[in-house]
Amino acid sequence: MSSALSHHDDPYSLGDWEGLEHDPEGPRIELIGGRLHVTPAPALSHQAFSDEIRRLVDDALWEHDRPDLMVISAIGVRLAPGMGFIPDLAVIRAPQDGATKVVASDVSLVVEIVSPRTRRQDRMSKPAAYAEAGVPYYWRVEPTVGEPPTVVCGELVDGGYVTRVIIDADNPAIVTSAPVPVPVDVDRLYSRVFRRSSGV
Repeated sequence: MSSALSHHDDPYSLGDWEGLEHDPEGPRIELIGGRLHVTPAPALSHQAFSDEIRRLVDDALWEHDRPDLMVISAIGVRLAPGMGFIPDLAVIRAPQDGATKVVASDVSLVVEIVSPRTRRQDRMSKPAAYAEAGVPYYWRVEPTVGEPPTVVCGELVDGGYVTRVIIDADNPAIVTSAPVPVPVDVDRLYSRVFRRSSGV
């Protein structure tokens, strides 16, 4: 954090937040209610799941010929005054060359991967903020040690997310709570992350 902001008594603004040096490989600094929240860099498995889900979504975007959209990891998203998040993944409107900011209206899907330090935010405060900002789709990935993760896929309805499908072991699905349908198989996802035979 820059020394100019290290003793900051007033609420932080989006401008303050965007002025920080955000290292994609380092701790994540998010702006929640005008306060900075710092979480450690993601664990290896967390990042591996993110990479694999990004691949799934990107393949679906290409298959459905959506060059207007792109999936990107760890990008800062402006939600509202005093609110700026860095989701694990976001599907955004493809930016113009040189663009440096993403606003909520450019985001169609957010994917957050739950970790012990972010559990409450990923399940409660973040989906509420994304919903208020009008992001149409929100996925929450719940990893479990030694087992495939669970993916909870929600769609914005009347100001809140309604769960449309929950994907867990032995329950692959084509997720339509997304800008394009995305096939998700968490057994295969887990196998790719940990390089274990899926038995199929």
